[in-house]
Amino acid sequence: MKKIKRKSAGNPLRIPAFVIGYAAPEPPPPGFLAAWFNQEYGGPLTIRLSGDPGATRFEAHHGPWAALVDTDLPPAIAEAWHERVQWGHKRAAQILPLKMTSRENRDIVLLLARLARGLTLLTGGTAYDTATESYLNPSDWTDRPLHAFQIADHLRIEQVDGRADGKVWFHTRGLSKFGVEDLETYRAQGLSERPVIEAFTEMADALTLLGRAPNVGESFTVPGLARPVRVVRHRTDQSYSVRLNLREVEWE
Repeated sequence: MKKIKRKSAGNPLRIPAFVIGYAAPEPPPPGFLAAWFNQEYGGPLTIRLSGDPGATRFEAHHGPWAALVDTDLPPAIAEAWHERVQWGHKRAAQILPLKMTSRENRDIVLLLARLARGLTLLTGGTAYDTATESYLNPSDWTDRPLHAFQIADHLRIEQVDGRADGKVWFHTRGLSKFGVEDLETYRAQGLSERPVIEAFTEMADALTLLGRAPNVGESFTVPGLARPVRVVRHRTDQSYSVRLNLREVEWE
C-alpha cells in the first residue's frame, strides 16, 4: 500500500454511490479490502492512505480508475443514514468516485460496485445503492458477481400505475451514477410492460457508452432497437427521497 501525505480529495457533502451499514466492532483494514479485491477480481487494487494515524478514509485505485472509500463514517453521518434508509446498522461506510468521466463511467461504476460488494461481504452488512434505492445483503451479491459490466446490475426500471391521466409511467433509476439523466415514457394501461423494460435496458446501455443523454429534440441510435429514439422533454421529479433528473423519450 502506498501512503500519500495529502488528504483524499472530495467534498464530504457529495452523495455517495453506495453506503454500507454494518454491525462489526471494527471496520476492515484497507489491506483486507485490497486482498479480497485482488483475489476476487485479479487486481491490483492500490490503497492510498492519508497521513493521519487511524484514518479510515482512503483512495482505492485499480488501473486508471479510482474511488474514495471511508470505512467508518462519523457517528452523526452514520446515524443520518440509519434514519434515512431505516436499517438497524449504527455504523456505516461509503464509496464514491474520485472523479467521474463520461469516457470511463462504466469502468468507474463497476469499480464502485465491486468495492461495495467487498465491504458488504467483509462486514456482513448491507449495501445501499443510492441511485436505485436498492438494498444488497451478502446473499444478494451471489446473483451479481460483477466479473464484467452488465447494465442490468446497475439499473432499476419502475412502473407506476394509478395516475390521474390514466397512463402508466415508466422510468429508470440508476443512470445518475454514470452522470446521465434517467429516462421516462408513458404508455396506455393494459399493455405489456416487457417491450418498455427491454427498450429501456437497451437505451441505458447505449447512453452509458455515449456518456450523456441527448438534448431535447435530438434523436439517438440504440443498437438493439430498429428505430431511433427521440428526447421530447426534460424535467425534474420529486416523487422519491432524491430528485430525479429525467428525459422523456419516444421511439414509436
